[in-house]
Amino acid sequence: MSRMIELRGLSKSFGETSVLRDISFDIDKGEVMSIIGPSGSGKSTMLRIITQLEKADDGTLTVDGDRLFESHDGAAVYNKANERRVGLKTGLVFQSFNLFPHFSVLRNVTEAQRAVLKRSRDEAEAKAMALLAKMGLEDKAKMYPWQLSGGQQQRVSIARALAMDPAILFFDEPTSALDPELTREILHVIRALAEEKMTMAVVTHEMNFARAISDRAVFMDGGVIVEEGVEIFTDPKEERTRKFISSFESDG
Repeated sequence: MSRMIELRGLSKSFGETSVLRDISFDIDKGEVMSIIGPSGSGKSTMLRIITQLEKADDGTLTVDGDRLFESHDGAAVYNKANERRVGLKTGLVFQSFNLFPHFSVLRNVTEAQRAVLKRSRDEAEAKAMALLAKMGLEDKAKMYPWQLSGGQQQRVSIARALAMDPAILFFDEPTSALDPELTREILHVIRALAEEKMTMAVVTHEMNFARAISDRAVFMDGGVIVEEGVEIFTDPKEERTRKFISSFESDG
């Protein structure tokens, strides 16, 4: 099985605050990895670095065979020639939807296709309508984000990410802004993508969902990976992991 993500020794600080320290993991093609841990543990920053919304301080990252940055003398050196190529291979679904409020649903899904991938209007709209149909939103194409529920807006944002044909899709707390009923809508969509063997990494606090869809899980705390593996949810080895998992079980 081919490697989609190879991350080694990722470190990141904001000023004097160390956010990520020596983060290393792999994600294989077709694998779904959940990333769990308390707020402030560095999960979102890690996704933002992989999707080029933040710069790494140190470490080495290869995405589907293309090296984005590598460690030289304690600093991450970026490969400028690969930045666009890696960017096209990664998609990110935000917790706050990030749709353009003045664009229709259809234009939200076609805009980047036309601007970045240079697809024709007809090609972009055909791709968008197929994805909106997949999300159960084909009848919402002419509406605007403010006319949709939170769950519908998040499904549009997933369609927008998929329209770019990414090799790997990242989700940053995709249900945190939604009530339980709308959360189920989004979890159903992500589960369906997992069944299609879409390579995904999902930052989530939905433990039951993470357990159900993940091939592997990573538990982060304090900017480090405390534990990873398929057995985190059922037989965690580290005390910090056990406490975190049990807190959700007691809440449920």
